[in-house]
Amino acid sequence: MRITIAILAIIITKLAYSQNFENLCNEGINNLRKKDYRNAILNFERASMLSSNDSEKVYTHANIAFSYQMAGNMDKALENYNKALEINRNDMTLMQQRAGIYMYLDSTGKAIRDYSYILEREPGNKSALFYRAHIYTLIGELAKARADFHVLMSIDPEDSNARLGYARLYQKEKRYNECLMLLGKLIEDYPGNAHFYVARSNVSREMGQTELALMDVEKAIELEPGNASHYKLQSILLEILGRKEASAKSTSTAIRLMNEQ
Repeated sequence: MRITIAILAIIITKLAYSQNFENLCNEGINNLRKKDYRNAILNFERASMLSSNDSEKVYTHANIAFSYQMAGNMDKALENYNKALEINRNDMTLMQQRAGIYMYLDSTGKAIRDYSYILEREPGNKSALFYRAHIYTLIGELAKARADFHVLMSIDPEDSNARLGYARLYQKEKRYNECLMLLGKLIEDYPGNAHFYVARSNVSREMGQTELALMDVEKAIELEPGNASHYKLQSILLEILGRKEASAKSTSTAIRLMNEQ
């Protein structure tokens, strides 16, 4: 009888232990839905202390990392992505998340290493190809960038990110005609995408065509009137054109929009 009671007690303890882990994770998910990242971190950290296997440990560290990332604490996000990947280095989604953090922290070499690790295992991973190509473009490894964009375009010739990446590669090489042709086609295909107008504006500005650059930024503002960064660009261009009062007004609008966020 005592043995039966003891076994029952063990079973009840294990069930309560498991339920506590599950409840804490569910609370953490609810916190994430509400964008309550502070409490999400607390709940997943408590759940981590109750985790009983590697799968549960990876799950909690991944969610802690994501919560810190959304809260803007990239160092703590990186710390927890590292902990998760120490347990399971073959989780390509976590590897990609960590690579994104490395990019944010300007650790481009480490980001390339992670993206390369992913692509060794998933050669057709479009996201990893794009971001590695993007980094290569930024650091001036243009031949490597072109090779990645070529693979990406061979997978999906209509991929707008790849086409934009190629345009930026041409811009880096100062091949402005090819760059503007690509951006013009993107705008033709996606006339409601403010991002492409901003990209073309940056090229026109680099070429010294400030009025054309301003026209594209004004189109971006028309499409996204609540985007503070568009008004910052408008302010810079107006300042270059000597329109100081208008520039100050754009700066004021940008500050107001940032404060409203």
